[in-house]
Amino acid sequence: MEEVGEDELQLRGGGGDTKGESGKRMWEVFPGKNLICCRGRCITGPDPSIFIFNLVLTFAALGLFYAFIAIRLHPIVIVIGFILHGISFYFLLRAAFTDPGILRRRKKPSSDEEGDPPTAIVNGKTVQLSYCHTCSIYRPPKCKHCRTCDNCVEEFDHHCPWVMNCVAKRNYRYFVGFVASISLLCIYVCACSIAIVVISVTGDQQPAGVILCAIILILFTGCLGITLCGFACFHCGLIAQGITTNEYIKGRADGGSSKTGCTGCMKNCYDVYCTDLPKPDLNLMAPADVEMKNRVSSATSFTKQLILFFVLDFAGRFR
Repeated sequence: MEEVGEDELQLRGGGGDTKGESGKRMWEVFPGKNLICCRGRCITGPDPSIFIFNLVLTFAALGLFYAFIAIRLHPIVIVIGFILHGISFYFLLRAAFTDPGILRRRKKPSSDEEGDPPTAIVNGKTVQLSYCHTCSIYRPPKCKHCRTCDNCVEEFDHHCPWVMNCVAKRNYRYFVGFVASISLLCIYVCACSIAIVVISVTGDQQPAGVILCAIILILFTGCLGITLCGFACFHCGLIAQGITTNEYIKGRADGGSSKTGCTGCMKNCYDVYCTDLPKPDLNLMAPADVEMKNRVSSATSFTKQLILFFVLDFAGRFR
């Protein structure tokens, strides 16, 4: 999809902005604002408050559903509810704790910062790369610096507080899966709650508390389900067009389109849903000193040349 004309290391950054302390791992000296769990195996956003509220709200609503609605219908209703709940919870955790596509920072600014910015060829079009002064890298196409996480993220879509993470290249499929599955769950709970009300009205009288619970769930899951269905359809449309939410907003604001990644509806859907998950650019479990040694060779060679220049100049003065 992309043919980047510059060296991969230079465009996407060298080593992290770390001290390279002996015995330290990258997750211990990571410069971003993200929360890192399980010794670098999981990474998420910096603010878990809305994510926790999301979990509490979801489990509270489903607790009411299982305790007052599903148990009065049929055992299969409970089984289907647990299956849909498990699927949505799986996608939520994967979207929340998967590296979205964070790019490594350079320890020092690129030597090409003051020159002409490099370009990349995307679908036959030349795209000029922008420079990030925080990460000291030239950002690849579709990349954006997230102010919430303080990182450059590849194929950035948006930062979602509900999943506590950026939604981008490596977790977009999980985010869309979560939105779609939670939409189905809301519709399912709403339909079952309506069934309880209909049963009560047509003859099998239900307790007042059950009817009240059913009405609350109908209003809550109905409104939420309709909203999330529209949101899921919106993202499916963006995937089919090959653009991100960030590009869509910018394109609409500029009066034009930013469909730089459009290569056909089926191809775009296949790239998001069916391809292998790309390897992370940032290895949080790697030793910090090894990570720097392997990835900041350009900065190191520049430093060596500068030291050599001063040594030779100093020696020449005493000849």
